[in-house]
Amino acid sequence: MTKIRTALMLLLASPASAAAIDEFRAGNWAAAVRDGRAENSVESLVLAGRAQLSIAGYQTTDKDRALALVAAAEKDFDNALARAPGSVDAQLQKAIAIAYRAQLTRGIALAKDTRRRFEAIRTAHPSNSLVWGALGGWHGGAVATVGSFLAGTALGAKKSEMERCYAQALKLAPGLPSTRVFFAITLLDLDASNAVRAAGLLKGLETLPATDGFEAMLKRQGLELAAVLAKGDKAAAQATARKLKAFSRIV
Repeated sequence: MTKIRTALMLLLASPASAAAIDEFRAGNWAAAVRDGRAENSVESLVLAGRAQLSIAGYQTTDKDRALALVAAAEKDFDNALARAPGSVDAQLQKAIAIAYRAQLTRGIALAKDTRRRFEAIRTAHPSNSLVWGALGGWHGGAVATVGSFLAGTALGAKKSEMERCYAQALKLAPGLPSTRVFFAITLLDLDASNAVRAAGLLKGLETLPATDGFEAMLKRQGLELAAVLAKGDKAAAQATARKLKAFSRIV
């Protein structure tokens, strides 16, 4: 009886991180936030923050609500960094959160801060495919938003850097669905004539494993985009790509 009682106590006392990880893998964002904060570890706080960024970017239609979610996510990342300043995941997600704020507020200073953070992480961790992809998205997104001239003069963003960064990200992690999908979306956002390249990036996407809920979400997006590209309508493909971007629901 004592052994049973002890086993039950251990079960009840087990950390919430397992639940947070499971919820994030399943794409249950609200539950991942709840469980991640309940466990309150570095890893679980990063998951909680990432889940909030996913809600803000892909499920929210109100700008103020999106900004509040991003701010809450930043707080989770800051709490994680206070305990583990060297956490690459927390550093990267903090930079992504700032990038989201820059996108929502059109903040030039925030955009520059994002780039500095991405580049610092890349310098320290050049084999991290995610930071290479994030930098590729930063350069491509800036050019797509304000055009090559303004993006270059105001932010230092370049299409050539987008290409270089995404190429390295793909080299480092060729089987990661999100990298392929983000690159394809960025290419189409820049120019509908990039449809053939985008389709090439998405070829075979259905066979790639999705390791968590975020990868699964991006994989679904990529398959949706691939289906439109297969019909040969470049304008429709570009419209779909832009619809799939973070914050596209906010009007």
